[in-house]
Amino acid sequence: MRPAIRAAQAGDLDAIAALNTAAFASDDEGRIVRQLASDGDSLVSLVAEDSDGRLIGHIEFFRILVNGKDVAAGLGPMCALPGQQKRGIGYGLIKTGMPEVEALGRQLVFVLGHKDYYPRFGFNPAVAARYEAPWSGEAFMAIELSETAPRSGTLTYPRAFTETE
Repeated sequence: MRPAIRAAQAGDLDAIAALNTAAFASDDEGRIVRQLASDGDSLVSLVAEDSDGRLIGHIEFFRILVNGKDVAAGLGPMCALPGQQKRGIGYGLIKTGMPEVEALGRQLVFVLGHKDYYPRFGFNPAVAARYEAPWSGEAFMAIELSETAPRSGTLTYPRAFTETE
């Protein structure tokens, strides 16, 4: 049975943070999600629920500025509960979230993630390499959602990635 995917609600934040901590064995991702929500930098936050209503997956899309313009999004963190991984939860979250991000008028989406996973969705390290960012290399990828997307520039990430409270 496929998990139900829905928009995250404010009351889900503690469960989302706990889910990220379980998936990544670190509190860092949970702190990032909380900071993005607190600062208003979250664009789309989705959760996957099992048939009992338990959260088993989460994806976050957040704002990224390109040359100071609010036109891009970042994907992450994304996770599935340990024991629920490799069951299509991440795939469903990405396939549900990307159209929502595009509907918000975002022209690009960046991700720092597994080099063998994200290319299946169209993410490419060569696209991301054209931008000045805190990250680089084959794990840093991007996808253009619009023909009018900036083709290069400097990326500004939310403070959640540089200074968490």
